[in-house]
Amino acid sequence: MKSLINSIFFLSLLTNAFSQGNVGPSNVIIPNGQPASGVIDGVYEKRDVLAKKRAIPVEHVRESDYIWGRRTWSYIDLREKINHPLYFPHELIDQKNQASKSELVTELTSQGRYSLYYVIANAMKKGQLMGYFNNIEADLSKGILTPKDGGDAFIFPARRDFTKSAQTDGNYQSDTGEMIGVSVVDPDKNEKVAMIGGVAIPVYVLKGTTPEIKVYLNGDPLMEQLDAQTETTDATQAEIIPGTNDAYPVEFRVRNQRYVQPNQVIKYLLKEDWFFDRERSVLDVRIIGMAPVIIDSASSKEKILFWVYFPQVRDVLKNYYAYDAKSTVGGNTFDHLFMTRRFNAVVYKESSLYDRKVEDYRFGTDALYESEKVKNTIRTFEHDVWNF
Repeated sequence: MKSLINSIFFLSLLTNAFSQGNVGPSNVIIPNGQPASGVIDGVYEKRDVLAKKRAIPVEHVRESDYIWGRRTWSYIDLREKINHPLYFPHELIDQKNQASKSELVTELTSQGRYSLYYVIANAMKKGQLMGYFNNIEADLSKGILTPKDGGDAFIFPARRDFTKSAQTDGNYQSDTGEMIGVSVVDPDKNEKVAMIGGVAIPVYVLKGTTPEIKVYLNGDPLMEQLDAQTETTDATQAEIIPGTNDAYPVEFRVRNQRYVQPNQVIKYLLKEDWFFDRERSVLDVRIIGMAPVIIDSASSKEKILFWVYFPQVRDVLKNYYAYDAKSTVGGNTFDHLFMTRRFNAVVYKESSLYDRKVEDYRFGTDALYESEKVKNTIRTFEHDVWNF
């Protein structure tokens, strides 16, 4: 009888457990320090390591100890296997908002990693990092960009009003969008109307002003505002279309912005200084600037998106893990990768009398040999220092 009672009791417990479906037991003890779910994706909870990391410190160099130096420009080809940790993974920058392409995503990938371009672009969008236009002088008051040297000299930064947050600074968001994206101009022309008192009023070219087709960024408030210097809402004060008595309307096109995706970046350019420090008796190198490169769909040529000042970038790179083939612990950051020079770069220019690129006087395989010659010159100097 006793065994029968025990069997019935056991069956009732078993029936009750299966009747709960997928609901787990309610008396699970979650150890201290674990998340509320009691589930850790790995051996430990990754939350404190990156917060305590800092950029690898560099030695201070006095001017009197800087006895020899050479500036070089090189490129990191992301198609090379050794450079793949800078290229993968290929997450979409704007996967949350495919329609407007106007927001960056901050969610972790399945491996908790990002590509280098995503890290930089996201930091620029948030205002954590300043970007510099490449080889342009920007007349931003008129929206005109004219070619001029100075991109890797960090002459033309994005406009920034530090009294506002980066997200509310319209000029900063516009300039940053120009750097981390590409513009596509709508071929269709539109006639401008100004919203005055909640009423749409046609806008005409002011008399004495040369008619031109203006280009506005999609959503730009200037599309509905009157420019008193070149535009008017009074048809009697407007330019007349030749051969007619009609006022000349202000025509414009819309420019849509699309973010450059990480898989579109094919290279990174580096501006570096190699020098000999007499105090430490070592040959050292410092990365001064870095720039991502894509293939321009319009010209099918390489296009530099922007430049960033590398000492500023390091404060961002120290917070993101880079892939390490030897261990999946994730202890190495992008800052560690660059400071330990775990990448391959090809020199395409050096400081010289002629200020020219290698490809200007060497071609094909000879250009690669010339690049190695520049590196060997630097190595030879270091060896000659210790040649007794």
